[in-house]
Amino acid sequence: MTTEFVLLYGALLALAMSVIHFGLVFNAALAVTDAADAVLETAQLADDSEFSAPDVARAVIGDERLVRDVLVDVAVGAGDVVVTVSATAPRIVPGLPVSVSHRARGPMERFIPEGRR
Repeated sequence: MTTEFVLLYGALLALAMSVIHFGLVFNAALAVTDAADAVLETAQLADDSEFSAPDVARAVIGDERLVRDVLVDVAVGAGDVVVTVSATAPRIVPGLPVSVSHRARGPMERFIPEGRR
């Protein structure tokens, strides 16, 4: 009876820790997706003015304990904006993935005066 309990307890503990780990990674992935969308919207409407993309991303993500090492890359091309946000989730189980990333792309908004249309 004791041997079966010890073996079953170890397997159930590993399963529970894996579920918690993947929940934290999923939460980080959702936060990074929301941050990339918010930075994209801000970059589209920036109209050549300076804005801090990392500050926008950190404001959306919120708690630094759940999403760490946030990196934001904004590339403005010919008429479009590409935003890539990557981060890491807390590591609960060694060997399981913790990095998350999301890329958002959209057109650059611009104002064309009535006479130039």
